[in-house]
Formats: sequence, structure tokens, C-alpha cells
Amino acid sequence: MAQSTGATVVARKAKKPRLTFKQEIQTIQNLPRLQRLIVALKVGGVLLVAIGLEGIVSGNYLWPIVFIPLGVFVSMLPIKVRIDRCLACAAPLGPHQAICPICGAPQA
Repeated sequence: MAQSTGATVVARKAKKPRLTFKQEIQTIQNLPRLQRLIVALKVGGVLLVAIGLEGIVSGNYLWPIVFIPLGVFVSMLPIKVRIDRCLACAAPLGPHQAICPICGAPQA
């Protein structure tokens, strides 16, 4: 049998520093009002699904019928709003620019 002498290459994800809690709050505060509403709707959708799951656990079967589809619908509302500013540092961005040239933050 022939054995290969080639070395195996392992791809590793680049480690990026995570945002601190204060940076996350600052990022949310930098969002325009419409995107703040979208973030609130996403959190609200998760809360509605959790209420529906609680209804399954507690035996109130009307809760899952109402709250789970409502939570999924609220979470799936359109979320793409185009702004020309970085969400993290509020620097101006070019059209279709996905990463801020100043701070390197990805744009959602």
C-alpha cells in the first residue's frame, strides 16, 4: 500500500475580539430608530415563542396556538434597512460596503 507523505492542512477560524456589554449597548444606541424597532421586534418574537412554549409545559394549549406563530411572524418581519453609517462607530460607508474601513465592524 502506498502512503501519502503530504501534510494535512487544518483551517481555523480567525479569533476576533468580542464586543463587551458596553460596546453592544453603544452599538444599539447608535442605531437609527427604525433599526431599534427591528431589534425590539426580534427580542419580542423570542419572548412570544417562549410564552408559547410555557403554554405547552403548563398545559394551557391555547397559548402555543396563539403565541408561537405570532412570535415566528414578528421575528420574520423584514429586517434589512439600508443606512449609510457604520453601526458601531457611525462612520460613513460607501454603497454595498459590508465592513467598516475605520473600525472593521461587520454591518448587519
